Amino acid sequence: MRVLAIYGSLHKEGNTARMMDAALSEFPENAEIQRIYLGDLNYSGCGPCNECEVTGYCVIKDDMQQVYKAMLWAEVILFGSPSQFSDVSVEIKKFMERTCWMKGTLKNKIGGSVISGHRYIENTMNTLHAFMLHHRMILGGSGALGFTFTKMGNIDRDPLAIKDSHSTGKRLVELYEFIYSSEY
Repeated sequence: MRVLAIYGSLHKEGNTARMMDAALSEFPENAEIQRIYLGDLNYSGCGPCNECEVTGYCVIKDDMQQVYKAMLWAEVILFGSPSQFSDVSVEIKKFMERTCWMKGTLKNKIGGSVISGHRYIENTMNTLHAFMLHHRMILGGSGALGFTFTKMGNIDRDPLAIKDSHSTGKRLVELYEFIYSSEY
């Protein structure tokens, strides 16, 4: 099982990261898990070049090239984002823009999400779900929402956040086993 975890928060030990780690803890010990922290990468959003329409791939040479390889490698992709101004983080938004050329290449990969924030985080979930559906991924449930109650709140104030993150991880494993198991 090849799992890619894309961390869309600048805080490596923050609320979103804690939720991501809880979901990842549900994967089997022999799962290959690759973590990408978008905040550590040097990349831009999509520009006006439109070269991908001609070449079939993104021609911008930056750290997104390693992300593309990891996404193609993965069978399961877990996205984590804080909710900022009722939507995904800037890091996730830039990342999403840069994957437009990949439409079709992520087909049938299993996708899941965890989101933390203090208000209106359902819009963030909708954005991530729309992204996965745009790429024809298999949506691994509704994901996990963690309410922090204050701008820089502690996820421990939402008793369901970590529990739902574990459930998200379990569901992604169940889907993987259902799709890739010879028993079905």
